[in-house]
Amino acid sequence: MSPPQTGRVVVVGLGNPVVSDDRAGLAVASAVARLLEQRPVPGVDVLVSTRGGFELIDLLNCYSRAILVDCLSLPDPVAGRIRRLDLDGLAGSARLFNAHELSLAQACDLASHLGISMPGELAIWAIEGGDTCTLSDQMTPQVAAAIEPLALQIHECLAARPGPPDDGGAEFAERRRLFAPDV
Repeated sequence: MSPPQTGRVVVVGLGNPVVSDDRAGLAVASAVARLLEQRPVPGVDVLVSTRGGFELIDLLNCYSRAILVDCLSLPDPVAGRIRRLDLDGLAGSARLFNAHELSLAQACDLASHLGISMPGELAIWAIEGGDTCTLSDQMTPQVAAAIEPLALQIHECLAARPGPPDDGGAEFAERRRLFAPDV
């Protein structure tokens, strides 16, 4: 059985750093981390991951609220469009809905069955990618232009409902050390 939720909030940016627009979630997490350095909000951690499924269980465990950010790969995308999703609308997100691994909904369900404390509130933001196939460390201009506005929107949400003033202890410190975004 996991310890209870702590009141802490986590922002998790997801993506692949070497696939053009698929790096969008990672870029948003980095931008949120920079904003938090300039205008701190208590009780907030920012993490990144290139995977989903089981790793999300480890990353989200014991947080009370989570904001996940990823890129959407759709048949006819509007590159750079920001979308708010729910657990039922994740198709197109390689790390949140994947035929080869647990989806986010499955991961949350499994964690619940195993007694692992997962966030009571989960917000999912995505940016529609224009190019999610090209090996490149550069995003398309439309997706790159969406990074800062989404990061600002997330920071405003965090500032409106901060977490507790403590650092969460050793378990959270280790996650921050291992999964901190490049700022």
